[in-house]
Amino acid sequence: MNTVEELPFAEPLEPTRRIDNVPGRLGGWSVNAAVARVGPPWWRRLSRAALLVPKLRYFEQQYLDLPDEKLLELSMELRGKARGKWDLDKLLPQAFGLVSVAIQRTLGIRPFDVQLAAGAVMHFGGVVELATGEGKTVSASAPAYLNALSGKGVHVTTVNDYLAKRDAEWIGPVYKQLGMTVGVLQQKMEDMDRVAAYKADITYGTAAEFGFDFLRDRLKLRGGQAQTAPFWAAWMGGGARLDPRVQRGLHYAIVDEADSIFIDEAKTPLIIANPTRPAEPEEQVVFKWADQLARDMKRDQHFTMNIKKDKIELTDTGKHLVRYSNPPTGKHTKAMDKLLEAVERALHAHYRFSRDHHYMINSENKVVIIDEGTGRPMPDRHWRDGLHQAVEAKESVQINMPSSHAAQVTFQNFYRLYSKLAGMSGTLIPNFWELRKVYRRWTSRVPTNKPCLRDVLPDAVFPTEDAKFDAVVKATQQMLAVGRPVLIGTRTVEASKKLSAKLTAAGVTHQVLNAEQNEREAEIVALAGQPGTVTVATNMAGRGTDIRLGPGVAEAGGLHVIGTERHEAERIDRQLVGRAGRQGDPGSAQFMLSLEDQLLEGLGTRRQDELQALAHAGGNRDWNAFAPLFRIAQRKVEARHYRQRLDLMNYDKQRQDMLQDLGADPYVD
Repeated sequence: MNTVEELPFAEPLEPTRRIDNVPGRLGGWSVNAAVARVGPPWWRRLSRAALLVPKLRYFEQQYLDLPDEKLLELSMELRGKARGKWDLDKLLPQAFGLVSVAIQRTLGIRPFDVQLAAGAVMHFGGVVELATGEGKTVSASAPAYLNALSGKGVHVTTVNDYLAKRDAEWIGPVYKQLGMTVGVLQQKMEDMDRVAAYKADITYGTAAEFGFDFLRDRLKLRGGQAQTAPFWAAWMGGGARLDPRVQRGLHYAIVDEADSIFIDEAKTPLIIANPTRPAEPEEQVVFKWADQLARDMKRDQHFTMNIKKDKIELTDTGKHLVRYSNPPTGKHTKAMDKLLEAVERALHAHYRFSRDHHYMINSENKVVIIDEGTGRPMPDRHWRDGLHQAVEAKESVQINMPSSHAAQVTFQNFYRLYSKLAGMSGTLIPNFWELRKVYRRWTSRVPTNKPCLRDVLPDAVFPTEDAKFDAVVKATQQMLAVGRPVLIGTRTVEASKKLSAKLTAAGVTHQVLNAEQNEREAEIVALAGQPGTVTVATNMAGRGTDIRLGPGVAEAGGLHVIGTERHEAERIDRQLVGRAGRQGDPGSAQFMLSLEDQLLEGLGTRRQDELQALAHAGGNRDWNAFAPLFRIAQRKVEARHYRQRLDLMNYDKQRQDMLQDLGADPYVD
C-alpha cells in the first residue's frame, strides 16, 4: 500500500541495539510505583501501565528469535486461554510482547514504550491523550489484539472511511501473522459484506457505520425479519440466514480521534429516516413563501437573534407581518403557529447558515452539509424539523420533503452500550471532566517519545479579513524564501477560496484541500511537507493525516502552520497546530486573526458589532491587544456546545425511558 511510507508511527528497527536497553520516557520505577498507589486516578492508570512495560519487553525479547510458526502457535494458545475464561489482564504481557514482535517483522518498526503504555491504559478501559504524530494506530494494535482473543469481536472506530481502510490495511498484516482476521466497514456495503466484516476478530469502521448498523438491526428485529427464514435453512447449503442482524454484540471499542466522536459528533444524533422524495410544486409553497418573507425582514424589528442560545424568535411586529402577508392556502398549508415556525427556520437559514461554511452545493445541485469538525462533506446527513428545506429554498434548488424518523440514538448513549470502552486522541484534556461525567472514563496524558520542538508563535491580530489574508500571503512568501513548506488552515470552504485567489494573485503556487476537492486528499497531504510547497486546507488536514518532511526541510526549520481563524473549540486549533513538529521534528505555528472573524460572535452581538466598527474605522492601533478576546469567545462557544450536548443526551435518555415504559424498543420510533 502506498501510504505505508507516510506513517512514521514508531521507531525504525536497529538490529544492533539491545531490546532491553531502551531509554524510557515514562518516569522511574520508584516514582511510578508511588503514583500507582496514591496518585490521582488518571495518573495511577498511566503509572500502572508504565510498570508493566519491563514485563512486556521481557516477553518481546523471549519471542524475538522464534519462527513465525511458533508465534502463531503461541497466539493460538493465548486464544484458547482467553476463551477458557482466563483473565485477559493476566495475558497482557504475553499478548503485548507477541504484537510487538509481529509489528517488527511485518512493518519493520518497533513500538515505543509510550505506545505500549498507552495500549495498556486502553486495555483497562481508559482514554489516552497521545500527542499528534505519536502513532495511535500502533498504540491501539496491542489492546485490540488482546481483547479479540476472547472471540467476541473488537470495534476500532475512526472518523472517515479513508482512515478506516488505511489503518486496517496498514496494521492488518500484524493481526494476520498472529492468526487474527480483520474486517473493514465502508459506506453502502451490502449486508453480506457487513456480516463478514463483523465476523472478523477486529473490525475497522467509522463511528457512524457502527451506530447505524446497530439501529438497522433493531429495525429488522422490530419488523419481524428474524422469523422470515424457515427452520430448515440452517441445514441447507446457501440457505437464508436465521438471524437478520449484521452486527455482533457490543463487546470492546477503541475510538480513534475520541474527542471528535465523543464531543463534536455528540451534538448530532444518529437517525435513520424514511426515504425522502422531491416535493411537488404545491408542497413547496410554504417553504418558498417563508423564504421570501425572511428576505424582507429586518433584524431587531421583525425578529431577535440570541447568539448565545443560537435561537431566532419573531417579534410582535414580525408576527403581525406574517399574519397579514397573504399566507399560502390549500391542502398543504399549515396552522398559523406552524407558519410562524416555518418563517423562523427560514430566518435561521439566512442568518445562521452560510454557503461554503455550513453547507455546499454539489455538482448535482443539492445541498450537502459540511462537517464543522472535519471540513468534509456529509451527503447522507440532513438537518431536521424543516431546516434543510429552508436552506434548499434559500439556494433555489430542488426542495425535498422532510422524512419521518424510524430509529435514533445519540453517540453518548450508543457508546455506553459497550461492555468496555477505550479511546485515544491528540486533544482530550480540555474535555477531561465531560468525558468522566458522560462516559465514566478517566483521561490520561501520555508523554511524547521525543521532546517536542514545535515553536508556537503568539497570535497576530489584524483589523479586517483582507488585511489578515495579505499578512498570510506575506508570511507564506517569507517561509518559501528559506525553503520551508507551509500549511494554511481555514475554517470554511469560502475562506480557502478567497485565500487561494490572493495567493494566485501574488504568484504563489499552491494546492487547495477542502470539501470540494476531498477526492485528492491523500495525494495533497502526501506532498504537503516537501520544500517550497504551500497547502491551503480546511479542517480536513487536521485529523488522521501525517505530513512527512521532504529533504532539507528539517534543517530549514520544518513545516510552518498558519491558522487563519480560531475554531469553536480549542481542540480543533491544537489539531491544526499538531501538523507541525511531529515526532521530534522541528516546526512552527501561528494563528493570524481579524476582528471580522465569526468566532467573536461568541462575545455577543453588541460587542461583535463594536469590534467590527472599530476595525473599519482603521487607525494605528495595537490590534494584538485584542488577542485575549478570541479565547474568551471560544470558551463561551464551548460552554454553549457543552450545554447542547447534555440537553441532547438527557432528551434521548428520557425518550428511551418513555418507550421502555410503554414496552417498546427504546431506539425505534
